[in-house]
Amino acid sequence: MAIVTSKFRVSAASGFASTFATDSIYLVLGRPQSWDNTLSTNFSAQASGTVSDNNPPNPVDNYANEYGLWRDAMAGVRLNYSDVKLCTVRNNWHSGTRYDMYRHNINSSDATENSNFDLSDSNFIVYVTSTGAVYKCLYNGRNGSSTTGVVSTVVPTTTGTAPQQTADGYIWKYLYSITAADADFVTANYIPVATTTSVSNVNGIDVIYVTGAGGGYTGTPSVSIYGDGTGAAATAVTSGGVITRIDVTAAGSGYTWAKVVLSGGGTPTTANAIAVIAPTGGHGSNLVYETMAHNVMIAGTVTGYEQNDFPVNQDFRTVGLVKNPLTYNSSVGYTVTGAGTIYSTNTGRILRTLTMTSGATTAPANDIVLTGSNSQATGLSVFQSSGTTRLEYIQPINSDVPSSISDLRIDTTGTKKLYQFTTGETITGTGYSQLVNSSTGITGTLPEIHPYTGQMLYLDYRQPVTRSAGQNEKINIVINF
Repeated sequence: MAIVTSKFRVSAASGFASTFATDSIYLVLGRPQSWDNTLSTNFSAQASGTVSDNNPPNPVDNYANEYGLWRDAMAGVRLNYSDVKLCTVRNNWHSGTRYDMYRHNINSSDATENSNFDLSDSNFIVYVTSTGAVYKCLYNGRNGSSTTGVVSTVVPTTTGTAPQQTADGYIWKYLYSITAADADFVTANYIPVATTTSVSNVNGIDVIYVTGAGGGYTGTPSVSIYGDGTGAAATAVTSGGVITRIDVTAAGSGYTWAKVVLSGGGTPTTANAIAVIAPTGGHGSNLVYETMAHNVMIAGTVTGYEQNDFPVNQDFRTVGLVKNPLTYNSSVGYTVTGAGTIYSTNTGRILRTLTMTSGATTAPANDIVLTGSNSQATGLSVFQSSGTTRLEYIQPINSDVPSSISDLRIDTTGTKKLYQFTTGETITGTGYSQLVNSSTGITGTLPEIHPYTGQMLYLDYRQPVTRSAGQNEKINIVINF
C-alpha cells in the first residue's frame, strides 16, 4: 500500500503557482453566442437536461473543446504571480461549532472529533471573519470522559506568538491575518495562505490530552514526559477521583516523539495521556504545509476595454487558461499551424477584425450573421461601436452555433474551408450594411495572440456574463491538487 501525501499535493500546487512568475499565462474569454441544445455532441451530450444559457454544458478534456474555445475567443489578459495565491479550505469560526484539534497521530482507528481520518480533511484551521485572523486549533477540550471535545463558544483574539487558552477550554495558535491586499482571494469556500508567521517554540509540546481518565485518585499524580526533546513539563488536574485534564506548564523544544507517564496520586486505576507533537519546526513554521494549502486560486481582472483589446457591451461564456501562446504570425494566418515567439504583453486581441470604409451610424446588433456580398463569407458580429470603422467578428463552425443562427458557409469545391471576407465587398446583416476598406480592410487590425497555440490548462463553460465599458470582471479560479 502507498499514499501520495498532502506535502506532495502542496508541493505540486506551489510548483504550478510559481510558473506564473516565469511563463506567459493568459486568462482567455470568449463565446459571445448563446448555448442551446442544438449544439454538436461535443457540447450537448455533456450536460444534464436541456443545454441553455441557464444550463451550460460541462467542458470535456478533448481537443474538440479546446479548439472550440479558440474559435470563439475574444481576447486574453496576462496573469502575474501577484494574481495567484495558495489557499486552504475556509472554516469560519461560529459559536457552538465543534472544531477538530490538531493531532500528529490522526488515523482511521483514532479519528478526529468530527470523524475525519487524516489531517487534510480536518477542520482545525479556523478563520475569524470579524478580524481576518486565522488560527490553528491545538486543543478542543478532548479528554478521557469527552472524547469528542466540546463546542467552541469564545472567539480567539490573540495575535501573539504564544498559544491562547479561551474560557471554553480551547487552545488556539495564531497563524496570520488576511490583509486588504489579499481580500480578492477570499471566497465562500477558500482563504489565502500567508507565507510567514511567528513561532512560539520549536517542536515544543503545547498540548497533552487524556485518553483514559483512570479512577480512584486521592491525590494529584505527577506527570513525566519522556522523548527526544527537552524541557517539557505538565501538571495533572483531578476531580471526583479521575484526571480531567493535563495542563502544559513548559513546552520545551526538539520533540519528534514523546511518552507521558502518570504516577502517584494514591493507588488508582492509572489514567493514560498522549502528548501532541508539532510539525517539523513547530506550529506556524511552514504555513502552506500546515494549512494543507494544495489549492491554487487565480484572481484575474478584466477592466473595461483593456487597451481596446476586449469588446464591451458584449457577453462571454467560456473562460480558459492558456500557457505560453504565441504572437500572431500573419504569414501563417489564422490557422492551427501558427508559429512565432511567445506572446508576453499584458493584454492580447484574438478576434478577427475588418476595417470598414466609414463608421457605423449605429452599433450593429451582437451575434448577427454577417455576409460578404462577393466572397460568400459569413461570420458572427461581436463588436463595432457607433462611429468607428473596426468590425470585430468570429467564425465558429456550424455545429458550434445555435439553431437560430444560419449556417456559416463553407467552400466545398475550392479550398474546402470557411469562406473569408475580401476587401472592397459589402458586409450585410440584420440592420447593418458597411463596405470593407479596399486597402486596409483585411489586414488593418490583426490579432495579437495566435489562436491554437500554447497549452490549454483550464477550461470553464459558464452562464453569460455581460460586459460594459465601466465594468470590471473579477474572475476567481480555484485549482485543487
